[in-house]
Amino acid sequence: MKNSANKKTPLALFFVGLLVLVGQAAPKNILFILADDQRADVLGCYGNDLIQTPTLDGLAKDGVRFENFFCETPICTASRATIMTGLSQRTHGFNFGELPVPAEYIATSYSAYLKANGYRTGFTGKFGFRYAKNDKSEQFDFFKPYSLHPWFKKQADGSLRHETDLCADAAIEFFKSNPKGQPFCMSISFNASHADDADLRPGFHFQWPPSSDELYGDLVMPPPTLGDAKYFAALPEFMQDEKGLSRKRWYWRWDTPEKYQTNLRAYYRLVSGIDDAVARVLAELKAAGLDQNTVVIYSADNGYMMGDRGTAGKWNHYEQSLRVPFIVYDPTLPKDKRGRVVTEMASNLDVAPTLVEWAGLPIPALYQGASLAKLIEGEPVADWREDIFCEHKFHMYNSWHGVRGKRYKYAVYYDEPGGPYECLYDLEKDPTEFVNLAGNPEYAPVRTQMVKRLDAYLKAYPLAPQKEKK
Repeated sequence: MKNSANKKTPLALFFVGLLVLVGQAAPKNILFILADDQRADVLGCYGNDLIQTPTLDGLAKDGVRFENFFCETPICTASRATIMTGLSQRTHGFNFGELPVPAEYIATSYSAYLKANGYRTGFTGKFGFRYAKNDKSEQFDFFKPYSLHPWFKKQADGSLRHETDLCADAAIEFFKSNPKGQPFCMSISFNASHADDADLRPGFHFQWPPSSDELYGDLVMPPPTLGDAKYFAALPEFMQDEKGLSRKRWYWRWDTPEKYQTNLRAYYRLVSGIDDAVARVLAELKAAGLDQNTVVIYSADNGYMMGDRGTAGKWNHYEQSLRVPFIVYDPTLPKDKRGRVVTEMASNLDVAPTLVEWAGLPIPALYQGASLAKLIEGEPVADWREDIFCEHKFHMYNSWHGVRGKRYKYAVYYDEPGGPYECLYDLEKDPTEFVNLAGNPEYAPVRTQMVKRLDAYLKAYPLAPQKEKK
């Protein structure tokens, strides 16, 4: 394996110390916060005028916000494996019902790599995927996972506490116990704002924490931007299947005006509950004197179809499923570098290499993304990518892969009955992805170029072993 993940702590610490001696910055502390099922436009800083997310908006105002940030795979389990390993779903191979992520990729996961090189690493919340080896001690010094169901966990004193608040409690515990001077990387992976698919009662389907009880009670929620029936009619025929996941869960959440209003208000309360929890964590970070060298990152594992196109869930190639928030607050950035919006194309394949660079370590050669550090710092980056690879490989439902460029998006559903189904959109002329141009002869040269780009990604990213045999 051509990487430096197996180098032991003393050598790595010597390397880090050498960086300091020669005048380079010391390794940064890292707080990585991940939400679930949260597309970018549900935050105030991304243009949502209804939702209350003052803490996250403040991080964007005083930090850096990425406008074109996407998940590599729009499903929680595969996306979280990508974030941790720095590998595409195609390469790490994991989704529901698939083989676990090979144990050989643990050593180069950002958590294990930083831990092996002198960082104290912590995790709380939804881990969300599995390695072939279940022992977490190689990855984390502190590990407090929480499941979603039920949202409220019974405590030792008999009280109930929401999972979002328990994640914040765990992060605070981690900071209070951190040895003075030791660099750390703490990951908070909320289950929010995922629906509780075991409880379909409106409101309870998105059960919020007490901090959000008073929010949005009298607010009339606007209908889905793409709620007109024409958008459902324009879907590929297989996505219109009433028994398919996208449509089935639409009936769970959004199919009547009353259910839509109740569930969307509840969903917004879940998001605002995250914001409140982040505020508590940041306050403790400051109280512990750790705020001046701690980079704070906020993102989500995938987007969300909140009734758009007559669907629910994610899993597909549309912007609502792929585009997620990415906010970075670095207290060491000069003031003239703050409050910026980065427009370059990026994805969660880039998270692991970015965290590793902040730690002052060599980036493992097997990573398939690139560090965002220079973009965050406002430095020029030569030959930055013009597109990103995205996919959803799932033996039970709608497998596809594609390329999202600055102007065009191309995706292929490659295992549908009757042969592959191609999608091509001109996002400049058609930002709602309403008109499929894959068969339009005027766009044949564009299609040819996008196919070449997709083929290049497929050749560059090794294919993992196939799914488990049932």
